[in-house]
Amino acid sequence: MRTMRNRRLSNMRFTYRHVWHILPVFLLIAVAYSWAQTWSVSSPNSALVIETTQDTIAAIAPNQRNCYYRALLNGGTVLDWSPLGVTTSAQNFVTNLTFVSQSPTAVNETYSLPSGKRSSYTNNCNELTLTFRNANNLQVAFHFRAYNEAAAFCCELLGTGSTQVTGEVSGFTIPSGSSGWGHSPGGDEKTYDAFSVGAAAASFGIPVLFKTTNAWALVTEAAVYGDYTGVHFASKTASSNVYQTTFPTGQGAISGTLPWKLPWRVAIIGSTLGPIVESSVVENLNPPCALTDISWVKSGRSAWSWLTQETGDTTQQKRYIDFASQMGWEYNLTDWNFTKSYVAGICQYAAQKNVGDELWYNYSEVTTQTLQNSIFPQCHTWGLKSLKIDFIYDNGDVNTSYDQHIMRWFDSTANNLAANKLMATFHGCTVPRGQRRRWPHLMTWEAVEGYEYVGRGYPGPKHNCTLPFTRNVIGPMDMTPVLFYTGQLINGSGATRTSTDAHELACSVIMESGIQHFADRPEGYNPSIGKPFLQIVPSAWDDIHFIDGYPGQYAIMARRKGNDWYVGGISALSARTMSVPLSFLKAGSYSVDLYKDSTGGTKYTMAKQTVTINPSTPLSVWVKDSGGFCCMIPNSYAVVSTLPGSGRAIGARKHGGMDRLSLYHLVRGAAGGGRALQGADRVIDIRGRTIASRGSGRLPQGVFILHERNQ
Repeated sequence: MRTMRNRRLSNMRFTYRHVWHILPVFLLIAVAYSWAQTWSVSSPNSALVIETTQDTIAAIAPNQRNCYYRALLNGGTVLDWSPLGVTTSAQNFVTNLTFVSQSPTAVNETYSLPSGKRSSYTNNCNELTLTFRNANNLQVAFHFRAYNEAAAFCCELLGTGSTQVTGEVSGFTIPSGSSGWGHSPGGDEKTYDAFSVGAAAASFGIPVLFKTTNAWALVTEAAVYGDYTGVHFASKTASSNVYQTTFPTGQGAISGTLPWKLPWRVAIIGSTLGPIVESSVVENLNPPCALTDISWVKSGRSAWSWLTQETGDTTQQKRYIDFASQMGWEYNLTDWNFTKSYVAGICQYAAQKNVGDELWYNYSEVTTQTLQNSIFPQCHTWGLKSLKIDFIYDNGDVNTSYDQHIMRWFDSTANNLAANKLMATFHGCTVPRGQRRRWPHLMTWEAVEGYEYVGRGYPGPKHNCTLPFTRNVIGPMDMTPVLFYTGQLINGSGATRTSTDAHELACSVIMESGIQHFADRPEGYNPSIGKPFLQIVPSAWDDIHFIDGYPGQYAIMARRKGNDWYVGGISALSARTMSVPLSFLKAGSYSVDLYKDSTGGTKYTMAKQTVTINPSTPLSVWVKDSGGFCCMIPNSYAVVSTLPGSGRAIGARKHGGMDRLSLYHLVRGAAGGGRALQGADRVIDIRGRTIASRGSGRLPQGVFILHERNQ
């Protein structure tokens, strides 16, 4: 393999090099004229660089001159040279391609969604398109996007007419010896188990989390619709650390019309887990919203009877509707085995209580356009707000849950649901791939081993502490959290729950779902000391802030709604004291109700303690074995107009020529501070959060540098 020196690249710099190899042969010196071009694109903050080259890498494709890319963060390799290419029934777009052209551009847009990690999304990256032609003079374009926290690429087959894609060689090369967390493909209701990269060939469903020597990377895909198939990643070459794009079992060649842009493959990258947990790049890579009116799309909390009491009759459903109304929750989910002739009456009763009703359907009931044309208008007439559609795979085979047929069904079903102003929860299905940007009424997806498994082998707190870094990163997750009740469940004895009640309550903050279905019965919530928190905790957020954590061990994060921050922490470790930095809060002192483990009780008891906190002092919270905590901090958001600190604004530098407030590097205080961070008293991002890495000498995007002592 050819080695290449790392170098710092300026923002959006595209280059190529010719490398000459000089080889001694006996007493003569011969010059080999096999040269390699290299191109690169860097992220808006210049920290992440994607390099692309044509070369021969024997460990991946011996005796072939192919296209490869790699990703570097702060000069260190995160993704090593990784293969690129696609094959069709008649063409090869992998080997001996001829470079045609390059085209750089910048992407900078904002959009809003009614649910998710944040309400306002920024899609900002630099893109480089490299066009090649094959031996038959047909062209392929490789698109690369360098985000501050992600490297993404996709292939586009150019020309006119039609073709059939038979496979891809594109993938991700992870340095051997790295750690990984993943699950086998074919159904996503599984645990994300730890493995050692390169130890053996393996296949993984998406997403897959990796920890290299210098960074973290979560690999997945985005923007998969009915013109293609979902994929998983598998070691297909002799190098077991090269994970290539692989079609699901039974998926044949895929027909399409040229030009044809295939889905994005993406690695979300960070030196810590923060950029990964906070990332919205999977949504950013999807098309814009396809709906002109989304005023009817409403995130909310939902009562759910099935896990603890089955669905029951109208009397039971009315009881749960009454409870949802009492809690201030927006919905009630009427699950399977409910007689549909009673649905209209249930919806009418719920409307009187200011509660919307959801109804369960089996995939087999709504597989076709004809069935949906009959059922969806009826659901709208009944007054339903959302449908839960379950067992979404063909012929009972979970391996089909992400093939082209199912992806086409998701797309057409989303369109038909929207035509009838119905939201959706998908269960028994594959993971989301950012579709809620295009279809914001797709509120949540299961694709997780959730609380339906409590009582029949639920993996417990370790699993809960892995999901925030894996499954929930890429989209909403209906794991149905917060179970206090420990009696008989539908699936078996609930006494197998090993988490504490405080851990359970904190999951309402840790786990994100557009409609949050709470698992317990009224008798589980009413006597709980945590009931007031469940009455106020939101289901859609304005922002997210990762605080600390490690897969399978613990997770601490904050989510913001309006001017209030909600902080939650869960643990899978032994009893300990958690330290929670609060520097992201607006300056001031706050009295908050802290829900935590009871020091003298069992795991089924919880305490509420009023504590006073401030941004300069970390919060110390003792948690039990597999414990947790949560709190709401009112009016603690530092809006831009009231950023903490003083000083006169003496300079501002636009980023990329874009005249946008969120892209300014605003400097307060001593002249010259815009370039040198080392002299700053504080470095604050656009949301008022203190940035710890001010001594890096690099000016991040959208920061405020304060020299308070000079005022």
